[in-house]
Amino acid sequence: MAVGWSDLIFTPNDDAIERLAEAWAWRLKDPFQPVLFSVIGDVFFARDSGEIWWLNTGTGELTQVADSVDNFRELLNTEHADEWLMPALISQLHAAGKIPEPGECYTYITLPVFAEGEYVVDNLNPVPAGEHFAITGHIHHEIAELPDESKVKLQTVQ
Repeated sequence: MAVGWSDLIFTPNDDAIERLAEAWAWRLKDPFQPVLFSVIGDVFFARDSGEIWWLNTGTGELTQVADSVDNFRELLNTEHADEWLMPALISQLHAAGKIPEPGECYTYITLPVFAEGEYVVDNLNPVPAGEHFAITGHIHHEIAELPDESKVKLQTVQ
């Protein structure tokens, strides 16, 4: 099942964006402007400097991916989009009947930051975006100071 651009991104409501800013404030300390929300629940945003950053809500990683919005748009037409937006996985989720409603994105049963957390159909479910941002931000904040080897299986939204 082929997926289109509109299947890979979504637009959260204002409440969801507020919950993102609150739950991830510990990680997103500087002002940011959202540029793109992937349906997998990740956020691409611009800093005041113009650089584009990727907040991977599954792993808690923050990575600079482009020098500008224009550069980011160019990269979306490359293999980087497969890594960032996971179209093959989204296609599998749709085939399994897991299709988010407007304002929803996918969230994890077990976050990929944990050994048991995988990017597979059985580990993802659509939920309201605000719920996803609140849960993932809270969990990542709680475990941020733990050494990697002490992270254990943790269940999130089912």
